[in-house]
Amino acid sequence: METADSIPYFDVIFEEFKNQDSVLAEAFGKHVHWGFWQDPEHAELSLESFLEAADRLSEQHFEAAAITDNMKILDTGCGFGGSISLLNDRYQQMELHGVNIDARQIDRAKSTVIAREGSGNTIDFKVGDACKLDYTDARFDVVLAVECIFHFPSRSDYFSEAWRVLKPGGRLIISDFIVNRPTSMLFALMCLPYLPLMKKYYGELGEPMTLSSYKRLAKAAAFDGYETRNITAGTLPTYKFLEKFTTATGPEAKEITKLYRFQHLISRLGFHRYTVLAFQKR
Repeated sequence: METADSIPYFDVIFEEFKNQDSVLAEAFGKHVHWGFWQDPEHAELSLESFLEAADRLSEQHFEAAAITDNMKILDTGCGFGGSISLLNDRYQQMELHGVNIDARQIDRAKSTVIAREGSGNTIDFKVGDACKLDYTDARFDVVLAVECIFHFPSRSDYFSEAWRVLKPGGRLIISDFIVNRPTSMLFALMCLPYLPLMKKYYGELGEPMTLSSYKRLAKAAAFDGYETRNITAGTLPTYKFLEKFTTATGPEAKEITKLYRFQHLISRLGFHRYTVLAFQKR
């Protein structure tokens, strides 16, 4: 059942965890985001391929952040700790923090992500609001929001909080489905019939953003410009993977398939673009 601190598809994932044979439970047991394929035209739609692609999507954010050893990193909306787990595997002497408003997700992260022996890494997960961060000023080198900012109650408040907890020169890295401004009106009209399904399966979503919208947010929060990576093409096999392995039955199966196919269509047409954005604190 959905609560004030939960999102409908997480309720579905927790139900899937009860089924030991569930492909979707394994697919989203670490990361809860899309995958990224280097060669999407020849993507293999297997569980193993998707798991590797989910790791690569997190790596797109790490590259944008220019992450190195000896950093302090905060992952907001950290889910089950998949990105922190990857950082723990690949870097040394890291101070890694994850925050999420859903206590169930934090409980799972704490039980599955443990600091690698001999790495010098420390890991801390806690329940908290990404728009009201319980951390001191200028603490982190990098703040991440991997495919989750559209769930936050206020992007503006989040940008202000991220700026506050970043060190001077620190980087905020986010990913979002960015609306293509020239086709935004057509996109909005196409979405109208699907809004009830989006709310049913994805919960409340923030207003769709354009690059110019993010530029204004960054300027208001005193971030110094931004860099972008449009990685839409590499994410497209995700929709086919989800359609292939959905375990819903009856009317729900038709609804979910309809939603995946619509998302796939608008992504292929460029009406919205899966974009990784990097902002730097002045």
